[in-house]
Amino acid sequence: MGNLQFTCMTEQSILAGCLKNDPVAQRELYNRYSPKMLSVCYRFAQNRDDAEDMLQEGFIRVFTQIGSFRNSGSFEGWIRRIMVNTAIDHIRRNSAPVTQMAVAHELARP
Repeated sequence: MGNLQFTCMTEQSILAGCLKNDPVAQRELYNRYSPKMLSVCYRFAQNRDDAEDMLQEGFIRVFTQIGSFRNSGSFEGWIRRIMVNTAIDHIRRNSAPVTQMAVAHELARP
C-alpha cells in the first residue's frame, strides 16, 4: 500500500477529480479507502495475495465505473459493493469446477 498520505480533499473534490482521470484525486481515493476495502477483501480471500489481488481489481473497477455513481447513497458504500462483487467474481474465477462425478460421490457417502 505504500505511504498513506492524506490531503485536505473533500469526498466531492476527489469524486470530481476522478471523473476527470486526475491522478492526484485517484491516489487520494485509493489512500483514503484502501485500508477499509482490504479488510473487506480479506473476508473473502484465502491469503494476503488473494486479498490484494481483489483490492487492485476492485479499484480498477471503481475508477472505470466512477461515472455511474449517482450520489444516492454513500460513496464508501458504493466502493464497498464493488469490492464485494469483485471478491465474489475472483472466487468464482479461481475455484476449481465441481464435476457431476464429485457431487455424486459426495452424495453417496454415508
